[in-house]
Amino acid sequence: MNEKELLEKICPTQQERDKVNELVKEYTDVLEKRIKEKGIHAEVCLTGSMAKDTWISGDRNIDLFLIFSHDYSEQQLKRYGLDIGKISEYEIAYAEHPYVRNYVNGYEIDVVPAYRFREGIRSSVDRTPLHTEYVKTHLKDRNQVRLLKKFVRSIGVYGSDLKVQGFSGYLCELLVIRYGSFMNVLEAAADWKKGDPLFLEDFTQHFDEPLIFVDPVDPERNVAAVLSEENLTKFIYSSREFLRNPDPSYFFKEPERYTRILNTQLYRIDFTVNLIDDILFPQLRKTRDFLVKELERNDFQVFNTAIFYSGILLELSVFELPPLTNHLGPPIWEREHCERFLKKHERIGVHRDKLCAIVTRKHATAEDLLKTLLISRKGFGKDLAKAEAHVNRIPGDIDVLIY
Repeated sequence: MNEKELLEKICPTQQERDKVNELVKEYTDVLEKRIKEKGIHAEVCLTGSMAKDTWISGDRNIDLFLIFSHDYSEQQLKRYGLDIGKISEYEIAYAEHPYVRNYVNGYEIDVVPAYRFREGIRSSVDRTPLHTEYVKTHLKDRNQVRLLKKFVRSIGVYGSDLKVQGFSGYLCELLVIRYGSFMNVLEAAADWKKGDPLFLEDFTQHFDEPLIFVDPVDPERNVAAVLSEENLTKFIYSSREFLRNPDPSYFFKEPERYTRILNTQLYRIDFTVNLIDDILFPQLRKTRDFLVKELERNDFQVFNTAIFYSGILLELSVFELPPLTNHLGPPIWEREHCERFLKKHERIGVHRDKLCAIVTRKHATAEDLLKTLLISRKGFGKDLAKAEAHVNRIPGDIDVLIY
């Protein structure tokens, strides 16, 4: 499959374009009518990939911004934005402040209130209309962005939310503006070094994230700030592999299944929670890191981990231990410490220059330790520490779908 054939599969069809244009016009008219009826000074602005024409066939998200002047307080902006934005079946979603996500015939139409950026920034979404204008002005080949977006989606690193910690659509667009084409982005990425700054305009701000791409609209912001080191590493590795063997299957990978290696044990910890992704997933990562630390502190070897919507997967290569273990004591030269050690323990021996005691383990199985940790919840994310939770050992013949 060559590039032309690939683009035929991922570019929106004319039918899709017509449907999006119809919805944008219809609901822009609805919003403008409501603004006029309420006597509010605001304008409706189409933003995001639909406005920049960098969307992929099958995308169903339309972003309509309500742009307010700074004459309105933040409370007024939120109130008017939510009131005007409810145009169909909806739910309230959250960025730095709430917005309305409407569901219309299989499409998500987000109506987001924001301030006019040139009057000063008051929230992160205020930049979005300027991002749209910058890309529309500077991007020469939108299909190259489509290729890059499809690639990062397929390898599982697309999405700037705290669930994914991946590449945003805007970052993909800037990378193509910077390097000129999809393949040039991969060629450059193959040699990226951690912390190297990428930029299109001059900047003076210092950043500490693994990948730095200075926002040409706001030089004090790193567009790649949310990108995790693990996902950056995955992208660099995948870029090198694709350059070595440009197989079209990279663009059409199936949903990832977690497949264990031979002779490991998989544990699944499920939490009963109702949290938005940007709150849930940082807490899952914190809890995962704590569990791994405690398992390894107790001599269990964690081979791999994964996080999914309601819990954590832990794959262990060492998950059962002998009931007895050697507990190292002080060096023989420290007589006072040795005396205290002798009083505390019974079965004493010598290991090199230290005393050692044979002691019974508190936890001979990883499952027992995990159940104990679920009781104490020390080190868990704030909401997960209070949530109902269960640990289950997954039989060896079952793989787990990660979603």
